[in-house]
Amino acid sequence: MLRDTLRRETYLLRFSWAVQDFPKYVRLKRELRTELNATAAEVGMRQAVAGLGHPRVLADGYLAELDRRVPRWNTGSWSAVVTITVLTSLWTAYGLGTLSTLEQNGGGTSTATFLGATTTYTWTAGSISFATVLTWQLVVFLLLAFLVPFLVGARAWRLWPTSRSLQTA
Repeated sequence: MLRDTLRRETYLLRFSWAVQDFPKYVRLKRELRTELNATAAEVGMRQAVAGLGHPRVLADGYLAELDRRVPRWNTGSWSAVVTITVLTSLWTAYGLGTLSTLEQNGGGTSTATFLGATTTYTWTAGSISFATVLTWQLVVFLLLAFLVPFLVGARAWRLWPTSRSLQTA
């Protein structure tokens, strides 16, 4: 039973990733799950999934119904989240490295400036801290670090029809 559930959900995940350009693809996924369950009751989950073919080919059949390709907002969101996570991890690693260096040198204070934002690192016998004073440049950088991967990952340019998509419509 667990194996059948994993097989079904893996197929549905691959299908939903491939068909996310389709409006209301969540409904498609729900209907496909219902059909898989009904078919699996008759022939088993392995044959039910195999009968559908490759998830990308099935998704392409649905996508062919669209007059033009649409943005992939989920992909854009994941791209932005990964970018912000990497930047946050790098900033944290740099801060921890700076604090470790201060500890090895017997304590003290150090400052670093990035895009006008000054971060102060402190290691004393009584406290360990680092604090950043935000500037508009850093805020703009962080917004761009989120927006650029989001818009590129989502393929936002698909919002505007091209001459090719107008000819096929």
